[in-house]
Amino acid sequence: MKKHESSAPQVNRRLILRGAGGLMLGLPLLESLMPRNVKAQDMTDSPFVLILVSDNGVVQSGVTLGGAPEAERFWPSANGSLTKASLLADKTSRATGELADYAERLLIVKGVNLPYSSNGCSHSAADAQILTAAKITSGGTNCLAQGISLDTAIAKAKNPAGRDPLALHAGMFAPGGTGFDIPGYVSYVTPKQPRVYIDSPYKAYQQIIGVVGNGGTANPAETAALELRGKRSKSINDLLRPQIQDLLRRTDLSKGDVERLNQHLTAIRDIEVKMGTTNFTIPDASIATMKQLEPKPYEQATREQAVRLHLDLLAFAVASGYTRVGVLKIGDRIDDHQYTINGQTFKFHDASHRTMANAVDLCSAVDRLMMNHYKYLLDTLSSYETPTGSLFDQGVSIWCNQCATGAHSFSNVPWILGGTANGYFKKGQFITVGTGQMPGGSQDGKGGDGSISGVNKMLNTVLTAAGVPTDNFGDPSLPKGLFSELVA
Repeated sequence: MKKHESSAPQVNRRLILRGAGGLMLGLPLLESLMPRNVKAQDMTDSPFVLILVSDNGVVQSGVTLGGAPEAERFWPSANGSLTKASLLADKTSRATGELADYAERLLIVKGVNLPYSSNGCSHSAADAQILTAAKITSGGTNCLAQGISLDTAIAKAKNPAGRDPLALHAGMFAPGGTGFDIPGYVSYVTPKQPRVYIDSPYKAYQQIIGVVGNGGTANPAETAALELRGKRSKSINDLLRPQIQDLLRRTDLSKGDVERLNQHLTAIRDIEVKMGTTNFTIPDASIATMKQLEPKPYEQATREQAVRLHLDLLAFAVASGYTRVGVLKIGDRIDDHQYTINGQTFKFHDASHRTMANAVDLCSAVDRLMMNHYKYLLDTLSSYETPTGSLFDQGVSIWCNQCATGAHSFSNVPWILGGTANGYFKKGQFITVGTGQMPGGSQDGKGGDGSISGVNKMLNTVLTAAGVPTDNFGDPSLPKGLFSELVA
């Protein structure tokens, strides 16, 4: 059968302003500058995918490492339709109640299982599977996935040639650590080759706007431009002001395009201002040294600010067309961050193992904190307007956890999806795939049932939503298929 060959024009959807010294600034899609015969639907990008991965599980019905039962404090109280009223009613007892404002726009999914048992550290084994659905290597503290991750597959299919997914990290440990002190990798370039995260929001910002290219060695002009900017503390908007003013003076720009452009420039400046007030230093001008830093603990005092900056950058990256996929890992192999909540300072990982009297309350409070980080991303995406509507539903933004519980269960790993990916996903629903039942007894690192609701089917579904039709992602021994119950 002969394929239909469309006569529609090939649209260059994104514009770039260029200045002296190699400075570049990607612009949002501007409807007025598209060819007259291009319709709004022709300007729609393939759906983006953003994924936040947290650590240490959530407080849901199950058992502790010691075998004691625990009550439900995470999932909505009833399957089916989600409403703001229903999640608000749950809010006092269920962490997902924090997302009440987005109830009608969410797809909360229970029952997803990681199929392969841990052969060492359960956290590392979970990280290696959550976005790969691949078998794992043996390793006491740091096993590896034997397959690529979802973000790599999407980037290869949908990003400009050679551009990796945006892989960010807010944790305590730099790449290259040993033993237990490792970032905890969820993004894989190739089998057994994890992708090195961008740890600094400033580095990620520079990469997105093109000042330091793709992370390789900068040429002398780019180096000079970066040094000049660092010395003058100027915004990229200031350095490219003549070009921006010329663009804004164009009489063929619509009012909507002017508003979108101003919003884009404001977002850039907001990110820069936040960076300037959180003690993130400008990196060395030599791009070649950025990924060669010695392993060291990250600054904990600015951890929550770093998370929010990374979320700003994820939204900006897809809004500007830099990438169609991005990942943020919150935590490391474990999340051993020291939180202070309700006046009590504690290590999250210790609390997840219930080593203190009120550990359940503390971990539930961290669950709520993560829900509010996720909500912040949804708020940010909702604030971006495009010629075809809000950015929110033009992709899907996902929050998940490496494990299901603090006791390292691999059954009922939580997945929450915000945004329909241009109408692909259902919304306003709490859906259970598979049985949704937590197996009895200790679940410490035990593979969940992958015969019906393995994580591979979730990854297949997300890939297909992103315009990469797939039914066999992950290890070939896993059953093929998608979660059709999630599809609109």
